[in-house]
Amino acid sequence: MDSLRGDILTRFIFSKKHFSIENRTVKYGAFLPPPNSADLSVFFVLSLTNSEIWEIGREYVQTEQRKLKARADLSVKNLYAINLKVLPDTQPHELHANITPFPLDKRERASLARKLAVVSKLEIIPSEDTNS
Repeated sequence: MDSLRGDILTRFIFSKKHFSIENRTVKYGAFLPPPNSADLSVFFVLSLTNSEIWEIGREYVQTEQRKLKARADLSVKNLYAINLKVLPDTQPHELHANITPFPLDKRERASLARKLAVVSKLEIIPSEDTNS
C-alpha cells in the first residue's frame, strides 16, 4: 500500500453542516463513518480532472435523497500519519476505497475525523451541477 501514499482521496459531502463556505473549511462531521462501521467511503482522484471527480459523485454516490454539495480532498499520506489506512474496494466504482480502521469509541472517532478535516481541502460543487 506504500505506492498509494502519494495519491489523493476525495470524500463527497451531502450536508451543508459539514462544511463552511465562508471559511473554506471542512467540518469533522464529513469524516465520521456510519455508526458501528470502521470504514469511511472515499475515492482515489489523483489522475482525474475536476469534472471527472464530480461525475463519479453524481453517478455512483448521489441519490434523490442525498444531493452533492461539496467534497473534501486529502492526501493519503495524512491517513498514515494518524494510523489510518486506505484499502481499495472497487465497488461501486473502480476508484472507490475505504479509510480504515476507525475505532467504535465516539470520542476517538471524532478525534480522527477532526484531524482529517484540518488537512483536507474543501471543493464546492460547481453551480451548474447543483441541480443534477
